[in-house]
Amino acid sequence: MPYTEQQIRGLAINFLRFHYKLRPRYAGGGTRIVDKPHYYQGVLIDARLAYQKPDRSFFTATVEATSVDSRDEILYQTNYWRIGAHSFALTLFFGAILAWAGAQVPGYNVWERYGSPQAYLVILATLAAIFATVSAVLRRQQTYRYIYAVDQFKHFYADAQWVAYDVEIFAGKGFRTRRRYRELERQCVKYGFGLLAVEADRVVRAVIAPSQIDQFAGHRLRLPKWLARAEETQPALGPEVLDPLAPDEPVMGLVPASPGRPKLRTQPRRRILLLRARVRRAYRKFFPSGLRRRPGYYKLGWWVFAVGVPSFFLLVAGLYQQSRYTPLAMDGRKYAEPDLDFLESPADPAPPLEIEEGEYRRTTDSTATPGDADVNVPEEALVSTSEVTDIGRVQRYRIGANGEVTVDYDCVPLHQLTDPVFILLFGRYDTFGAAREWALELNRLYQSAVTVAVGDCVELSAEGYLLYIDAPTTDEGAANFLARTFIRESGLEVEILEIR
Repeated sequence: MPYTEQQIRGLAINFLRFHYKLRPRYAGGGTRIVDKPHYYQGVLIDARLAYQKPDRSFFTATVEATSVDSRDEILYQTNYWRIGAHSFALTLFFGAILAWAGAQVPGYNVWERYGSPQAYLVILATLAAIFATVSAVLRRQQTYRYIYAVDQFKHFYADAQWVAYDVEIFAGKGFRTRRRYRELERQCVKYGFGLLAVEADRVVRAVIAPSQIDQFAGHRLRLPKWLARAEETQPALGPEVLDPLAPDEPVMGLVPASPGRPKLRTQPRRRILLLRARVRRAYRKFFPSGLRRRPGYYKLGWWVFAVGVPSFFLLVAGLYQQSRYTPLAMDGRKYAEPDLDFLESPADPAPPLEIEEGEYRRTTDSTATPGDADVNVPEEALVSTSEVTDIGRVQRYRIGANGEVTVDYDCVPLHQLTDPVFILLFGRYDTFGAAREWALELNRLYQSAVTVAVGDCVELSAEGYLLYIDAPTTDEGAANFLARTFIRESGLEVEILEIR
């Protein structure tokens, strides 16, 4: 049968009495316990144990008891309030970056791309997408898992803080139950809190012992001494005795009481504390009503305001800069489409500027059509253009750079050589006469060494005649160099043909 919260409170306190029984005490003092819920500084403490140590300081241990009915106190829940606040601050931050980037980088202006009013829809959709993405990422972080029993211990300091729970809460075998128990253990270990499991037959088992070192480095409220001494037993009052012969007590006159406390202006420290309390009460009015029932759930870090508030103003300023976009050019501003009305036109050009010292004026006019360039082209060919006798037997006809003609009536085919051969092929022709005319023209204009060869002397089963520049070479690099040189000097295309 599940235990009630009061039963778990009593079993946990009884366990702690035996757990700290042998600890040294001042003058053999006893242990003081409170097994009923009570408030301190707005935080509910279920049970408390205290004793005085030999150095006269007090050791205090607090217990947070959780039954099956109040299982939500130790089962974690996702802190959507904090996720929403953090996501909103980060959305403003990233939105401000994008807004200023769009205002500075050409082509990324929202008003330039989409115009108004579509730009407003794009801005809202972008901010919503950033918010959804950041929220999805933050939701998977363990720091946004809120446990009431653990989080309320973060608000005050005690030497030992224990979380006692009924084992029936985690009796299920489901994955979700195991994950919630692992999260409770993880947070207790992280923050240095103890864990007590109340099992059947009133057996209390210590699962995790509290840390001996304050994990919060002394930044929490400390329980005062009077809270540990509040349960000291007072001597019993004696029986009231009335003397019938005693005279009546004289009537006392009521004198107005004089102020017992100095004015606030004489106590600056007290005045500052009261001012802080008033400010705290003022801004807590804006928080939900469940603030007291869930301590720490609505607490936000200082960075949320340090990042969110400046980012909001930067976002508004960046969007304002983008909204001022216009396709017209204005003095002192840059836009995508300049206004050409104020530029000079061909009909009314601007007058030429005066020549300054050290400058010169060109005499050429870029608007005039250039004449034919003077090229040193010889009128006559360097070789005779007379026909070659017995054309049918000619296998290779070569004209050197100096005009010397060599006619071969027999040849060794290039495709029969062992190494690959590269030639600069200018063209293929059906007749020897046509190929010879091009060879003479190339030699006349560019003084190039040219060769007209029968197709069988170059390629296997080739037909007609091939005209190539210079002589065949086995070096591919040299062939590329010759080709680039010829193309640069003549402006004509040649093909590097590899023959294997």
